[in-house]
Amino acid sequence: MRIRPASRQDLVEIALIHSASWKEAYAGILPADYLSDQVDQDLREHWEQQKIQPGDVVLVAETGDGLLGFVAVWCRPNAFIDNLHVSQSVRSRGVGTELLRAAADRLIELGHSTAYLWVFESNADAIRFYERLGAVRVGSAIKEIYGHAVPSVRMDWTDLGAMGVGV
Repeated sequence: MRIRPASRQDLVEIALIHSASWKEAYAGILPADYLSDQVDQDLREHWEQQKIQPGDVVLVAETGDGLLGFVAVWCRPNAFIDNLHVSQSVRSRGVGTELLRAAADRLIELGHSTAYLWVFESNADAIRFYERLGAVRVGSAIKEIYGHAVPSVRMDWTDLGAMGVGV
């Protein structure tokens, strides 16, 4: 597996991974009709229109067979981890961990020492995953996701350099 910066050519495949991940991970969180009828279009349009700015960190994990997953961090100005998604076929095999650690390394190179993300409150597996990598819960809010209000938890890394130590 190789982790590298995403290119514009990767965005179609990133959108496919993103929507497939949402369909699986967010079943029971987002409405079933949204996941079956609309999510593909929304996320395809999101990635077609996404402007990756200098200083943002968007990485993909790949093998010769294609992309396995991606992480997207918007640094405007603070490091906000907007997305981390891995193909179902390689989930729980360390791909997400390696992507997140690679993103943390790149953020440190860019001068960031902290980062944060929002995760759906009912996504207990993701919360445990982020906690194992050193994130702490610091707040909660209702987040609007494509017209759907979802209780969410903010998780912060106060020291990106310690991400994953002891895992």
